[in-house]
Amino acid sequence: MSFDVTAYYRDLHRRPELSGQEQETAQYIFDTLTAWGYAPVRMGKTGVTADLVSDPEAPWLLLRADMDALPVTEATGLPFASEHPGVMHACGHDAHVSMLLAAAGRLLGQRLPQNIRFVFQPAEEVVLGAKELLSLGAMPENCKAAFAMHVWPNIPLGELATRPGPLMASGDVLRVTFQGRSVHCAKRETGADALQAALRLAQAFPRLEGLAGGDGTMLFCGSLHGGTTHNVVAGEAWVYGTLRSYSEDSRQKILQALEEESAAAAKQYGTAYTILRESSCPVLVNDGALVAETAGLFPHMDCDAPRTLAAEDFACYQALVPGAMLWLGLGDSVALHTEKLFVPDEVLRAGEEAWLAIARHPWAR
Repeated sequence: MSFDVTAYYRDLHRRPELSGQEQETAQYIFDTLTAWGYAPVRMGKTGVTADLVSDPEAPWLLLRADMDALPVTEATGLPFASEHPGVMHACGHDAHVSMLLAAAGRLLGQRLPQNIRFVFQPAEEVVLGAKELLSLGAMPENCKAAFAMHVWPNIPLGELATRPGPLMASGDVLRVTFQGRSVHCAKRETGADALQAALRLAQAFPRLEGLAGGDGTMLFCGSLHGGTTHNVVAGEAWVYGTLRSYSEDSRQKILQALEEESAAAAKQYGTAYTILRESSCPVLVNDGALVAETAGLFPHMDCDAPRTLAAEDFACYQALVPGAMLWLGLGDSVALHTEKLFVPDEVLRAGEEAWLAIARHPWAR
């Protein structure tokens, strides 16, 4: 039986699906694994897991690949470009699925030092998929470690990179809404100006960010909306932004400060307020001992990769067991989330081989 990682990649690249809508992708994974002899499980709306059991009494290793695409119009010119208008695998998740799928095929029937759970996860881009699958039991009992792999630009082609400790930031998407009272501006003293409350809060973001002491934490306002016309006090306004941090302490400190500043702004202008965290995930922290042991498998792996304020919900698995996120080099590539991203065949094969090495290694934990 042959396992062609390039063919899987091209099949999946043609049919990208947005977060939470990965029905066709999930069915492709499910059908492929079933044809090989696995007994895959559909989990949630679009998740898929499959187990490779060498010894029911042995511990487990969890290997995760994410599967969702982005609302990007492809401009690669590839013969296998997206067939879904306005949707593209611009973050390489098609490659992630393909590499883990090919490795799962090649490992079938082998007796390994631990049992393997393959997790094909939806909705990473909106940091909701990991929480959903974990709430449904995706993490096996007696799991010794979890791994994920992500293609990454500006790392030598096909090489791995990571670092112990924080690698990727926490991510909180925040919407603070102020509810006021609309009146004509001629009688503004009888109204409650939601827009002024929102402006005060947005202007406070740099000061609140500074509470982290320059540790790389970012509190960013990307959108502010309020009011309906030029001469009416705004009855509603909202601030829309994100908090990113490499420190859970800083994250919690700024979330608390944001609550206090929102309350103060609401009190000043006589409005009510609500804070909605539309999505959130913790800091992605690689286990130091696991990274050191992984480096023994891959002598050329860079263990001092720079951190990024990008967030990744693989952090939710790491909150339960020791874990490591590995970056797989795309060389001098365009950036992720752009319309010309593609993953070369040699990178796909390198990722497949990396998964095989990880699965076959007798982990110390």
